[in-house]
Amino acid sequence: MAGEFGQYIDQKRRGRGAGNTDIMLKDIANAMGVTATYLSDIIKGRRNPPEMKFLEKIAEVLNLDETERTELLDLAGRERAEAAPDLPEYIMDANLPHVRIALRRANSKNLGDDFWKKVVEEMDNKE
Repeated sequence: MAGEFGQYIDQKRRGRGAGNTDIMLKDIANAMGVTATYLSDIIKGRRNPPEMKFLEKIAEVLNLDETERTELLDLAGRERAEAAPDLPEYIMDANLPHVRIALRRANSKNLGDDFWKKVVEEMDNKE
């Protein structure tokens, strides 16, 4: 049975092709350089979501906007029980130790989404 990640890809490929046709799995698989069977196994939840370079190909073929791309990455991370695959490099950057400090402190203090919403709003105000 497909997990959320597979369901998301299946949903997003519907009606996004030329003339509002569905984008075929084989077209996504070809762009990724994998077989349609392999991609089908991912969509059906028989395999974990692929690594970042393949996720980028999927997003490109499906013409996902930034919000949809972010959702794709979040679903891939959740299904793999990991951080979204676009985040670890930033989180672990040796030049950004305060990222890890902030995350650990927020975790130890059980700070929820309301806290992070305020952080995001503060970041948006800096632009």
